[in-house]
Amino acid sequence: MAASRYKKLVDALAFDIRTGRLAPGVRLPTHRALAAREGMAVVTATRVYAELEAMGLVSREQGRGTFVRDIAVPAGHGIDQQAVATDAVDLNFNYPSLPGQADLLRQALARGSHLR
Repeated sequence: MAASRYKKLVDALAFDIRTGRLAPGVRLPTHRALAAREGMAVVTATRVYAELEAMGLVSREQGRGTFVRDIAVPAGHGIDQQAVATDAVDLNFNYPSLPGQADLLRQALARGSHLR
């Protein structure tokens, strides 16, 4: 596949995401489906999605797929997170941002661990 064809696909998908034609949360075709649709190798489709991810336009989730990000929200601010379980709280991205919050969070977690 010519580099220009690869680049055109990246540019077309990026345009569709930036203009809202592909809305936030939309699941994109699998790598295999994209490769078949575009007549390219699966490794090239993977490169297309990797480039879109590097641009902050999509997020890839192992075993779930590739999803359009809400580009109005910066990467890492919770938009990429999916519910792990309905009876659990995921604290992976709980970042204290104000002075003293780290100590308050640590104390709250310590108290919460004694509730079980």
